[in-house]
Amino acid sequence: MAPLTYSPLNILCLHTLKPTLLFMLLMAMALPSYGESFTAKRTGQGFTGLTQDFTSSLSNPALLTKFDNDDDIFFSLNIGVMASDKYGVVDTTKEISDNLDNLANDINGIQWQNLQSQDQVKSYSDDLNQQVDDIIADFKKIDNKVVRVRNGLNFQMIIPNQYLSFGLFTNQYGRIAGTLEYSEGDKKILNDAISSANLNLNDLASATTTLGYSIAEAGVMAAYPAFKHANYDFSIGSKIKYQRIDLYYNRGKISEFNDDDFEISNDENITNKSGSNIDLGLYLAWGAERQWHVALVSSNLLKQTVHHVAQDITFTLKNSTVFGLSYQNSWLSLATEIDLTDRAQFAALAPSKYAGVGAEFRFYEHIQFRLGYRTDLNGIDDDIYTAGIGISPWTVFAIDIAAFTGDNDTIGAALQLSLKI
Repeated sequence: MAPLTYSPLNILCLHTLKPTLLFMLLMAMALPSYGESFTAKRTGQGFTGLTQDFTSSLSNPALLTKFDNDDDIFFSLNIGVMASDKYGVVDTTKEISDNLDNLANDINGIQWQNLQSQDQVKSYSDDLNQQVDDIIADFKKIDNKVVRVRNGLNFQMIIPNQYLSFGLFTNQYGRIAGTLEYSEGDKKILNDAISSANLNLNDLASATTTLGYSIAEAGVMAAYPAFKHANYDFSIGSKIKYQRIDLYYNRGKISEFNDDDFEISNDENITNKSGSNIDLGLYLAWGAERQWHVALVSSNLLKQTVHHVAQDITFTLKNSTVFGLSYQNSWLSLATEIDLTDRAQFAALAPSKYAGVGAEFRFYEHIQFRLGYRTDLNGIDDDIYTAGIGISPWTVFAIDIAAFTGDNDTIGAALQLSLKI
């Protein structure tokens, strides 16, 4: 068995923090959908962004009206990934696969060994038994432990206008999770194989399971400044999008760990559904210097359900509503966001509901430093601590980087490249 580059879970991207090429799909079976843009600016600020500015319109289309008179056409590309592997499932599964291969070679090659004494036979047998003990110990260490990965990728082009700002966007976000399930009968199979000098790895019942989903969408967003008052401004925005949901499931024995046929991206492992959907956003700014901001965003107004018939697994993308509030001045932004509804989820799993706080400090007009924190009010997801930095020389080009960490060895990073012309 050759050294592994991609596991059958197709989650070895966790090891390198690099998403795959097919929609850059990464999802989680134990995590609900986070149906929004995954951008470095909002990530660094505790996953808050509903009240930032027009460059964050993917989070709230009503922000399309929040621009300065000298702001021109805006482009941005965002890439982000989050991973959690507290128990080292990826590395340990790789070790188990390699060690099983070595054990099979040693057992099946006994007849070729030149064992000339009883002591040599005992030593060789003791070595095989020790290999079995080590493999079983690794199996038990990660039995039913879950490794999880999440990703996001999006691109937007925004054209601000005092009458009707609009933009075009593509957005993909997803999660995937994998686990290894140990079958206790495998220990007897391995021990019996030593006695019979014959080991067929296909007899092992321990298996890997992968479950995930990916949501890809493309569309147009627009916003209208509904009211401009001396004391407040109020805007309404919407996104109309074409959406595709891919649901992934795969299960295979540990002996298939390296087979090319055992790929989560194979068509036989994918069920998908396409259709149109709508997001709505509201944005209100008030105060003498418009220092207070509040927003309400309702995403995916049209419910979408995907059913994997072969495995009887159902995923539902339903409407979610988020409330945001912030205070902003020339050098500081303090923001908070809270989910008013549960997130989308697999039918058999409990949903999450997030709350986050964040701050952005601005220095010399072109440098931003961000901090934040996000928790799950339903206690499903891990708590996350975030940090980020943004550099925007001459307000033409900008680069934003964010990193975060949390419980269960959760780590992640996001990168945003922006350009105004």
